[in-house]
Amino acid sequence: MCDNAETGKVPVVNVIYGEIVYWITVAACILCMIGPVIAIANVDNNILNPHFLFASIFEGKSAHTIWEEIGGGFPGGHFYLTNLTKGDGITQLGLALGCSSALWALLASAYAYYKEKSPFFVFLSLFVSGMIFLSMIDIVNMGH
Repeated sequence: MCDNAETGKVPVVNVIYGEIVYWITVAACILCMIGPVIAIANVDNNILNPHFLFASIFEGKSAHTIWEEIGGGFPGGHFYLTNLTKGDGITQLGLALGCSSALWALLASAYAYYKEKSPFFVFLSLFVSGMIFLSMIDIVNMGH
């Protein structure tokens, strides 16, 4: 890898990473805008009825209580995968996509580093990608 400070050029790997994160984030934002519109337009086509959901949130109820009262219990972390035709499923897909944008960008960066013959940065990119993936599937959980 060369030092591009003298030439003023941004390294190709940085551009690849930035473009992927940018466009995945744009797509995620679009999904997160479409989902609530569908949720409100067709209240019966949701996992949780938005009228009761918002009322429960404004009453200050906990997430656990809301899921128990309205949805019959939390269906699991990736419930949206089986509910992609529902408004809240589409919104959750957008959130998951946006949160995973670094994973996809790092995988592309690892490949670009491989092409540049930078094994240390390939390793780092893959290591961080692995950490993100393990967090996504709830093997690594720093919250509990």
